[in-house]
Amino acid sequence: MLRQLERHNVSRIGAAPRQGRRHVPWAGSGMKLWHGLAALALAVCSARAGADDLAARSPEWVEVAPDAVRIDGELFTPTCSGASETDPTYRFWYRQGRGDGLVVFFDGGGACWDDVTCAVPRRAGDRNDDDGLYKAELLPGDNPNTMQGIFDLSNPRNPVRDWNFVFVPYCTGDVHIGSATAHYTDPDTGAPYAIHHRGGDNFRAVLRWMSAHVSQPARLLVTGSSAGAYGAAAHYPAIRETYPDGEAIMLGDAGQGVSAPGSAVFRNRAWNYQLSPAIFGGEGDDAVARLAAHFPRDRFAQYTTSADVTQRAYYALTGGERTCSAWTDAMAAALEQRQQIPNFRSYLAAGQTHTALRRGLFYTEQSGGAAFVDWFADLLGPAPPENRACANCLVSPVQCAF
Repeated sequence: MLRQLERHNVSRIGAAPRQGRRHVPWAGSGMKLWHGLAALALAVCSARAGADDLAARSPEWVEVAPDAVRIDGELFTPTCSGASETDPTYRFWYRQGRGDGLVVFFDGGGACWDDVTCAVPRRAGDRNDDDGLYKAELLPGDNPNTMQGIFDLSNPRNPVRDWNFVFVPYCTGDVHIGSATAHYTDPDTGAPYAIHHRGGDNFRAVLRWMSAHVSQPARLLVTGSSAGAYGAAAHYPAIRETYPDGEAIMLGDAGQGVSAPGSAVFRNRAWNYQLSPAIFGGEGDDAVARLAAHFPRDRFAQYTTSADVTQRAYYALTGGERTCSAWTDAMAAALEQRQQIPNFRSYLAAGQTHTALRRGLFYTEQSGGAAFVDWFADLLGPAPPENRACANCLVSPVQCAF
């Protein structure tokens, strides 16, 4: 098994020299805008194996190192951010289930796009989970076996407990869509540094592996939490092209696409994301609505809380004002518009918590007028569920940090 893993091993590239822990801008301020944006990581495995071991169809999670792929004429080796004191090695995880379904899950973990935000990475050696703005490498706690929600494969209430899983980890600060190495300047020291925003390229390598090792499922769920919700939407067309048959659903967990006007310009300047021009338009277009229109036989859905603290913080970081009310107002307006689309459904829960699919909240959330786990099961069933929303929950909290 070890020899097989070595055959598929990812080479270490471009690791920055390890340095001491840098000062975090805004530390000690009441805003703490970075809080929660990078503490969203999940994914690892209990069994380590190369792709050849999948022939055994083990029910355990296996860790896979994707092969290098040729992108724009150059050979690309999948990589994490390469931020200071981080390991650039990239892996993803696969589990062979007993059912006829396939879950493709994109993990979350914050984002960065400029000199300041990219200078505050979340690293394996950091003491606290909220020490950074984005997850810069694969962390020791990234283990699907330790997750709850849809990853609790022993829970009889879990509708996807028997499905196959592809778990796509996240460590590039670009919500899984980047295709660039960006160069920044440390705002404290003036020293230059580089970040590999190659999340989109990483998934190209994962998808190539999937096309060779994972057969067409009868049912397909493409989903992700936080930053992973954007990855799920961005890569849905390519996944659907790879698996064109069967029933398909896309669910975004706590990734509503609300950001300050103009922010997409400076993000794309850093990330160089390349979305399908046949489906996605320019800034201001609703990506989920465009997907639903392009794939009218598929089902699209979103989950969020009404005052999600992490999504509001991200909105503030991109330049949004009056974030206590503005984010909630924009989110509610977008959901109302999407609900006019026949193949779109939503679940709006009360409160400020962030994400549900990876947490015990998946089974306990009921503020939307029905248990979320039951609504989720109906989303995968023959008839779509009703749109669900918490009662009187769109008023901003009395106390708000920003």
